[in-house]
Amino acid sequence: MLANRVNEFTTLDARHRIYAELLRLSRPETERPGRAVVSPPPVHSEIAARVSIRREAVTREFKSLELAGLIERRRGALVLTDTNRLRQLIEQASES
Repeated sequence: MLANRVNEFTTLDARHRIYAELLRLSRPETERPGRAVVSPPPVHSEIAARVSIRREAVTREFKSLELAGLIERRRGALVLTDTNRLRQLIEQASES
């Protein structure tokens, strides 16, 4: 686990570290494959501390993910609407 985080920190930019952290914090939605839920929703400053960036960058990236349709905000939860796509984006970033 620690080795994964160290590898992410050295190979991924902030955006992709956020994606990886959201995937780590989530649990699959049983009735809808390919989706996952983070509940309770993480505070932006908590995510920022976990991936070593500023809170403002997390806020911008969450907005970007929301506009792209990759996350939805629900009362008491954050829904990752396409976990496969997030994983693909992380893989592509780590390869380049």
